Amino acid sequence: MSVMANIGEMRFESVVRPEHRDFYLVDSLCARFTYHTREDWLEKIRSGCVLVNGEPATEELRVSTGDKVLYRVDHYTEPLVPTHFSTIFEDDEFVLVDKPSGVPVHHTGRIFYNTFTSILRRAFDNDEITPMHRLDRDTGGLMLFSKTKDTAKRFQRHLERILLRKIYLAVVPGIFPAEEVRCEIPLREKSDSRIRLQMYADPEGKPSTTLFRRQKIREESFRGIPGPFSIVEAELLTGRKHQIRAQLSALGYPIVADRLYSHDAFYYEKMLQGPLSQDDYAVLGAKNQMLHAYKVLLMLPYFKEAKWFQSGDFTPEMGEMVSGGHEA
Repeated sequence: MSVMANIGEMRFESVVRPEHRDFYLVDSLCARFTYHTREDWLEKIRSGCVLVNGEPATEELRVSTGDKVLYRVDHYTEPLVPTHFSTIFEDDEFVLVDKPSGVPVHHTGRIFYNTFTSILRRAFDNDEITPMHRLDRDTGGLMLFSKTKDTAKRFQRHLERILLRKIYLAVVPGIFPAEEVRCEIPLREKSDSRIRLQMYADPEGKPSTTLFRRQKIREESFRGIPGPFSIVEAELLTGRKHQIRAQLSALGYPIVADRLYSHDAFYYEKMLQGPLSQDDYAVLGAKNQMLHAYKVLLMLPYFKEAKWFQSGDFTPEMGEMVSGGHEA
């Protein structure tokens, strides 16, 4: 199920950070919340939608560290996102769920109400539900959540004690090597990049290790995109941002439909200007990147031995890819 949130009035609260002390209010808002332009923020200030410490803000207002800023949005709506999920395992402290592709775990510039964390908190009627790790918006699959703040505090810093192994499936163009590939390409962001979100292969980057194992080969084309393709297992040994996506791209095998790490990020940059077209998705091969968190090995409290859990809730396009082809 996909839902567009049409909530009516929505209020967003923030506190001015020390580095924004003595900024004009509009400059502090622009620095932190880039989803509106400067003119947009000025118009919202003029219209009385922004309060500072409970008082209507003005264009000339300078802020101080700790000031409470409230931004009110009337007739608030959010984009369509999938809100379905499956509960794979649950006990008194944890819940393991199957996250759909296309929904962010945390709030973004346009999605606050229908983040996956918020969806779970409403579904379980529990405001303390906390993600123990994260998946990219376009990545579906298994996610572990704690059910209380105390549980999160006790285990989040030592997640490796309970989440022993994480294995993903990725679909890439071409024939991936048959032997296991231990990829140790270091990764880092670049402040001078035109896309600061992107991770780059760099000898000065953070150590990053992934084990890649080819599982299947699909020789035939897929929805007009020439084959062959490889279905590859990716096991994370470290947990850097975009690790699997960035390393596969650096190896010459960008994940199918990855807007950021394929096609020189053309479709990622185009998406920032507006929705992609059906022709764009035809070139990409799917609406969501073909990366899925499909197996985890857990050793939770009260388990006598570690247990594997598996997801099969792929997007239709990825499901078609994974079910086709032949064993490598």
